[in-house]
Amino acid sequence: MPSSFSAYYVAKSGIQAARANLQVTGQNISNVNTDGYTRQRVDTYAVGSSGNNMRYSNRTELAIGEGVDTAGLSQLRDPYLDVRYRMEHAKTGMTDTELSALNDLQTVFDEVNKDGINTQLTDLTNQLQTLADSPGDQSLENIVKNSSLLLTKAFHAASEQISQIREQQTTSFQENAVGKVNSLLQNIANINSEIKSADIAQTPALELKDQRNQMLDELSGYLNIQLSSKSVPIGAGRTVEELNVGLVTENGTVNLVSNDQYNQFSLETDASGNIQQKPVVLQLKDQGGNPISISNDDFTTGVFGGYLAMLNDSGEFDSTVSERGIGYYEKSLDKLAYEFANTMNTANSTNTAGDNKPLFSKSNAADPTITAANICISDQWNNAEGSFITATKQDAVPGVDTSKLGDNILSMINDFTEETTFTTDLNNDPSQTTLFASSINSFMSNLSTGLGLQIKTTQSSSDTYNSNLTDIDTQRASISSVDVNEEGINLIMYNQSLTAASRFMTTMDEALDTIINKMGIVGR
Repeated sequence: MPSSFSAYYVAKSGIQAARANLQVTGQNISNVNTDGYTRQRVDTYAVGSSGNNMRYSNRTELAIGEGVDTAGLSQLRDPYLDVRYRMEHAKTGMTDTELSALNDLQTVFDEVNKDGINTQLTDLTNQLQTLADSPGDQSLENIVKNSSLLLTKAFHAASEQISQIREQQTTSFQENAVGKVNSLLQNIANINSEIKSADIAQTPALELKDQRNQMLDELSGYLNIQLSSKSVPIGAGRTVEELNVGLVTENGTVNLVSNDQYNQFSLETDASGNIQQKPVVLQLKDQGGNPISISNDDFTTGVFGGYLAMLNDSGEFDSTVSERGIGYYEKSLDKLAYEFANTMNTANSTNTAGDNKPLFSKSNAADPTITAANICISDQWNNAEGSFITATKQDAVPGVDTSKLGDNILSMINDFTEETTFTTDLNNDPSQTTLFASSINSFMSNLSTGLGLQIKTTQSSSDTYNSNLTDIDTQRASISSVDVNEEGINLIMYNQSLTAASRFMTTMDEALDTIINKMGIVGR
């Protein structure tokens, strides 16, 4: 039989385990409202009997265990739910970023609450209609010219707004997203170092791990990350874990954090030191400033993916399938400006080339074509003395002043309302990618409608992803968060365990007193 004194060790271990459980329960209750805190527990195991009760031992005494021992502290977390949460968080990060840019664009193409391109097109149509009734009236043509000038200014304003949105999104990408990710990577590396030092000293660093998990959750909203760990020997047969954070790409994983080493992101700049635009290029460098090979295609989700899609993708205007980003709406607006100017110039000219009496031109001769940013009244029209708009293209009829018929002006108006299939090519080449079927007058409405549908689709995806994220977070909380009621029950249970272990020691003390002081005294 085990010695009588061994029972004291059993009682002592029970008291120590109960005290440890009570202390951890108190720690949990104290941090019930602490953001990011993960519920802790004491890891205990039963201590077996001593090794003299071996397989071939011929002992017949009972081999009773020697109590309970604590192996350390651990957190109640489900790694699978952490992975799911971070994958879903990357999706919400991308859709929320895209929504921000699309909502900004909607203010440009909102033709309901402001006087924009559509309003000026309508005004120009009305003025042309008036001029068609009196094509020789110089004052009416001046009104048409003034209306055309206001239309070009509306194009300029819309183009400038889109440029400002692009600049704002680029600045936000650099200062908010890239800056935040770089800070997170550095802080994660620093905490890795502290956790490793604590592990070497055999001190639990659960609170530091909570801070790191919060940072990893936040980082996952920007990038598609993957965590891995490796055991590193520290001598005397002991090892500690080192955490690595990687960027998931199509070609594998690119290292971002390796224990206390971290890499940093930046946006490529031009020769003047300004952030390069069209396209925005993301770079990754190590702590020594050495570049690490990545491409924009490696960012298909997260906040980074959302910014790159909005800033670089042009939808149908790209050679490959891509998102309808800022470039799509920018180029669509340029397409409208070009088609409008080309239609008016062709209609007004009297030669087969359609360029001898242009009404519209480009303000910068170096530009390859007319765009929303450079469309302007042509110098020929601006400097013309007398009537410049071609009223009719009919052959002269004896006795009829054809200059006052105005049929060509009516034809111009008809060109605005005639539906055509717009493509990504400037000449509406049918072999190019189709944008939509529309008239010039309805172009902005169609573009605005398409933007609204894109916002609705993106918002729907965002709602779905956020709902999934909330569900996963609820599942995580059911495991990792502190339940005051449950911890209250644990307090009662561990207090009873402490009382029972203490009572057991008292009982053993009484039993030993009987053995020592009260046995073998008969006949004294």
